[in-house]
This record gives sequence, C-alpha cells and structure tokens, in this order.
Amino acid sequence: MALFSGVPLALAQVAYHRYQLGLGAMVLSGLVVEIISHSPVGLLFYLAWSGLAGVLAGELIRRHRKFSYSIAAVSLQITAFSSFILSFFYLRTGGKILVDVKKGLYQTFDQVFHLYLQNSPATLSLSDQKLIQQMEPGLFLSFLSVLPGMLLATIFLTSLVLVGMVEGILSNKLPLASSRGIEKWLLWDPFIFLLILTLVLIAIPNHYSRVAGINLFLGLGTLYVGQGAAVIVSYAKSRGLGMLFWIVSATFILLQPLILLLLGVVGVLDVWADFRKIRHTPDNHPAMD
Repeated sequence: MALFSGVPLALAQVAYHRYQLGLGAMVLSGLVVEIISHSPVGLLFYLAWSGLAGVLAGELIRRHRKFSYSIAAVSLQITAFSSFILSFFYLRTGGKILVDVKKGLYQTFDQVFHLYLQNSPATLSLSDQKLIQQMEPGLFLSFLSVLPGMLLATIFLTSLVLVGMVEGILSNKLPLASSRGIEKWLLWDPFIFLLILTLVLIAIPNHYSRVAGINLFLGLGTLYVGQGAAVIVSYAKSRGLGMLFWIVSATFILLQPLILLLLGVVGVLDVWADFRKIRHTPDNHPAMD
C-alpha cells in the first residue's frame, strides 16, 4: 500500500497544479496519518516516502521530464528527506533513536521469525526448532548488514511504481509528448558490468566484500526489475491487453513478491535480447532516457 499511496497526490498535482491540490491533499493525508499513528516520526516518514514523493512526481510529469530524470529526482528526494529526519532526531535524542529503531526492527524480525517456524512447510523437531532459535541473533545481525541495500531497493521500487503508474494512467487520457513512459525506459547498457561486479564481490570469501556486494546488488538489481517491467508493459500495450491483465498482474505481485525476481531476470536479458527493439532507433541512445 505504501508504494501506491503517493499516486493520488501525483494525479492531483498534475490535474490541479494551479490550485495546489496535490500539496493540500498531502497535508490532509498527513493529518490522517498523525491521528491514526500518534507518531511524529511516522508522519515525517510518510511525507518523505509518499507525500512529497507524490507531489514531486506529479510536478515532474506535468513538466514532461524524462522518465529516468523523474526516477532519479524522486529517489534523491526520499533519500535526502529521510536522512534529514534521522539526523535531526539523532541529534535531538542523543543517538537514542537508533536504539529505538533497532529495537523495533528486532521485534518485527522476531515476530516474522517465529511466524515462519510455526508455519514452516516441513515439520521440525523440537531439537531443530531450538537450534534455529539459537541462530536468531546472528540472523538478525545479518539482516541489519543488508538493510541499507534493502532500503535503497525500496526507494528505487517506490519511485518506479509511483512515476510509472501515474504516467501509465495519464497516457490513456492526456498526450504526454515529452514523457515516454516506463515502456520505453532503458538503462545504460554498461550498467550490466556493475551488476556483474556486485556478483564478483559476493563471491569473494570476505565478510565486508560480501556485505558490500549484496547491498549494491539489491539496489542495482531493482533498476533491472524496472527494466523488466518496462518490457512487460511494452508487450502488453502492443497486444492491447485490457484492464483485467493489469489487475491480475498487480494481484500476483502483491501475493508473490518473488515475481519481482523474474522481472529482474527479464531486465538483464533485455540487455542482449533487446526485446523491444528500441536501442538503435533514431530517437534512442544507449543510455537512460
């Protein structure tokens, strides 16, 4: 739900920018979040990930910015505003907020961990369950080590979903002459060597090298998920697939996030297969456009 919550704000900003409806809707939704959560920190992070991101995406699309430019700008806004929030509360609380965040993450991790043990597909003996439970602190530390990459991947995914969905909705209603949409989005082909480099770092038998490789792989791999989604969207539009296709696709992704992995594979293969045949047309260059 968090990935899609900025879409209405972006659409409002595009349609009623003269009346600042996007900003007004952001303030109103922020008040609702504050009333429900009673958490200033939660409100600020809502503004960073959904409110400001939605309004900024709508304004960039309204001004016909290129898809890659919008993705970069929204991702930078989320990162910068979130970093500012953490820095402010870190100084305000003398570092206590990091302890509270770590405690909250561990509680969530512990709940998911025990939920997995209770619903594991194979029946585990008591001795195996105790052994796995003893591994929980180490697994949590491993989770923390790859958390930066997971956050980076989430930021990219949020930007891709937000900008891609808004442009997709508007493409059926308004002529977006300068905005080419996600179906024409193309990563710069040499980026594939960076992706290969992350796999090399993961393969090196060194803890710090592997942690760095995994974090970089998560972030860069998400961009190839976007390119894979671009291939699928281009195929669906060329075949004239209707709303039912998009509803079923969105449902499958929500129910089974591993489909994102398949999209990433499609995005990587597109570097060589050029499924959309758009790399060598006169108005395209082998770069992010």
